[in-house]
Amino acid sequence: MAFDTLAAAKALKSAGFDEARADAIVGVIQQSAPLEDLVTKDYLKGELEKLEGRLKLFVAYTMIGSAAAIVLAQIILKFLGLAP
Repeated sequence: MAFDTLAAAKALKSAGFDEARADAIVGVIQQSAPLEDLVTKDYLKGELEKLEGRLKLFVAYTMIGSAAAIVLAQIILKFLGLAP
């Protein structure tokens, strides 16, 4: 994904900006958003799907761990004779 500086400058000129202002605006835009720092929607969607999968695993393991802790607590209480 490349920023077409020439097309942007032409669009600004056709909108009424003189050449110096159009070039200055395009230069500022180009410097303020380096292309290597941008991501695509597809990349972002893929990363979010990975995070969603990891979160689902975390929740599942937490639920399993909680259930195991409850069962273990009941076994210990029965062993100690403190269970109803």
